[in-house]
Amino acid sequence: MKIKRVVKRLAAVGTGVAMLGATAMGALAADLSDYPTMFVEDGVFNGLIVVGDAAQSVDTLGAVDIASNMMAPGSGSGSSVSVSGDAWLVKAGSDVMEFSESIGPATHGIVDFVDESELVALETLDFTNSKGTFRYEQFLHFDNAVINTTYEEDDDDTTDLFLKIPDSALFARYQLDFIESAKSDIDASDSFELEDYEGKSITMFGNTYEIVKAVTGGALSEKVTITMMTGPAGGTLQEGESRTFSIGDSSYTVELTFTDSSDRSKFVVNGESTNLMDEGDTYTLGDGTVLGLTETLHQNYAGGVHSAEFYLGADKIVLEDDGINASGSTDELQVNDETIDGADVEIVGSVTDEATSTTEDGELEIDTIYINMTAQDDYYLSAGETLLGQSELDEKDLLFTQNWDIRFEGLDGIEVDQIKLNDRAGEKEYELQFVNVNGDEISMPLAYASGSNLRWGDQNDNLTLTRNNIHDEQFFILNDDTDEDSVTHVVQYKGADDHTKSDPKIKFKILATGETVERTVTFGANSVSATLRLAGTTYTVTNSTTGTLGNTGSDDWGINVIGGSSTNTSITFGTANSTQNYLIARGGAKIELLQVNNAGIHAGNLTRGQFSVGSGQLHWNVTLIDSDRIDDRLSVPYLILGSNITAASSEVDLAAVTGGTGVSLTSPDDDSDNNYAYSVNGAWIKHTNPSGGGTTADTVNIDWPHEERAPLVYITSGATSSKVLAGDLAPVTVGVATRLASEVS
Repeated sequence: MKIKRVVKRLAAVGTGVAMLGATAMGALAADLSDYPTMFVEDGVFNGLIVVGDAAQSVDTLGAVDIASNMMAPGSGSGSSVSVSGDAWLVKAGSDVMEFSESIGPATHGIVDFVDESELVALETLDFTNSKGTFRYEQFLHFDNAVINTTYEEDDDDTTDLFLKIPDSALFARYQLDFIESAKSDIDASDSFELEDYEGKSITMFGNTYEIVKAVTGGALSEKVTITMMTGPAGGTLQEGESRTFSIGDSSYTVELTFTDSSDRSKFVVNGESTNLMDEGDTYTLGDGTVLGLTETLHQNYAGGVHSAEFYLGADKIVLEDDGINASGSTDELQVNDETIDGADVEIVGSVTDEATSTTEDGELEIDTIYINMTAQDDYYLSAGETLLGQSELDEKDLLFTQNWDIRFEGLDGIEVDQIKLNDRAGEKEYELQFVNVNGDEISMPLAYASGSNLRWGDQNDNLTLTRNNIHDEQFFILNDDTDEDSVTHVVQYKGADDHTKSDPKIKFKILATGETVERTVTFGANSVSATLRLAGTTYTVTNSTTGTLGNTGSDDWGINVIGGSSTNTSITFGTANSTQNYLIARGGAKIELLQVNNAGIHAGNLTRGQFSVGSGQLHWNVTLIDSDRIDDRLSVPYLILGSNITAASSEVDLAAVTGGTGVSLTSPDDDSDNNYAYSVNGAWIKHTNPSGGGTTADTVNIDWPHEERAPLVYITSGATSSKVLAGDLAPVTVGVATRLASEVS
């Protein structure tokens, strides 16, 4: 039942409780199965809960229950897609299909081929004739790396996430392989008919066909032509007999009006006469329905049988190869007398006994039948679409038998966190936001510009990349490990008592929680120590040993931090000595911070108010460090996004790094200020480069998945359906949203 019906009925009632969306037309178009998402925006209820002016107390209590119990999918919650029917999700064990990765071959993608292990329609079956029973296997090959996900502009000028099959690419190959070659005699006297094939049935990709005609090219020929038919209705009629058949919602009355000794027949269907048809011929009726003649029996004597066998709604397939002993294809697939561009047929076999003339029979055997399928246009599948559903696929029979398909359901509904780089303080600063492995949201000052100079931190306090010589009010980075499981904390040193105090304390602000904690300081004869325990790891704090910085005779003395994993390193960046450290975000994101040390000023020695000299001395990037999520790629960090942080006129900005900036970003035609991309692990990157008035600082927003967010690509056969299953629910914030009916116009 539609919401509009509910609203219409409730509008006529002066009592009771109703709920109206702030956007009425949106609510009217919604379905109850979407409740309450049509009333929720960014986790906040955007409608009204309306109580009738004369409502009873039970209705008022009901309104309270509605408000207090409203739940909707959380902003970061995941979802999943279920596809039912004969369907295989492109995946091999734990090897999932990553963004931009192809289905095959296995060396660069997921698989070389699929068979009955993945699709029932590719089951191993038997073909039986008078020569014996011949078992055959079926395969669908994806051994060209051409089917993959992409974010780009399609032929309709729409920029989006697609599963793409490029024009002219051989994207799939069907193989029917006889384990023991299927044999047939060649009847030279009957047009070189392959008599042991004709009249037999064979199932290909789930469709069962009757071989209505099978011939060679004549004497000493290695050409083979096999004509097959199937259809939803049909049978055998005697001459002069009529019968009614149903196909879908349509009815067809078929009458056999003529047969002759040349094995020809003629029909009348719903008053429409066919041509005089030979065996294997088809006739297309006015409504597009195909009638196919499979066999005529005309006994040319008094009382002899005159009958014809036919299919209605026929699907006629012709497989032909001019030389079954030679490799390669010579002919394209024919379906209902139409040649299918891009569908190349190859029949592999041999003539074991040549039919040398019309009086000398022979024998032939077939080993394998291939159908190579080559794209005739660019095919872009949006989420929820299939290959057969593409308007650019003019000839649907390019997908051999039309009983298989490729289905794209978008990306897996994995929960995501935000990695954000935003400007603040009038573009003087950058703030970085991320979520650590423990699920703590951390917002930290990243960079500050003064004139053309930069430093890590904000306009008041520095961020140091080392754990030594930390000054009062400085921010520093702690990691308890060196891999994707490291719990990162960003901490601000908030000062310490001098050694003359009777109960000395040292203070730290933990950005993950926002709390400021005090710890006891122990002063020894030649040492100072305190401990800070975070996420199960104990860090030891000592006084700095550099100059007077560590003098504990005054409060707020400089400190060193020991414990966990020391992740700051000195490296050479270009030709300059540089200092680097990193933050680990949940899901395997490594956020690297690098400072080029200039004029002898080390990143760890910047005092409050000091700067590294010049624009472009600070760099940041985001890489994927979990090699388990990049199965077929290098196990080194995979660069997602990287840039220099620059300063000009006391404003921060981003600039490209020489030598590569990670994934390729795309700007839609109607959104020139923003550039987007997906990374190999399914992270969604938005890089904003504002133009015009207002702010000019570039910003970055990344939806980073908790685990790999893989494309959901299915190979299907027959009728399939999909359903999206919602993820975790979160409470909806309901403000002052209750109104009396008389208050709502």
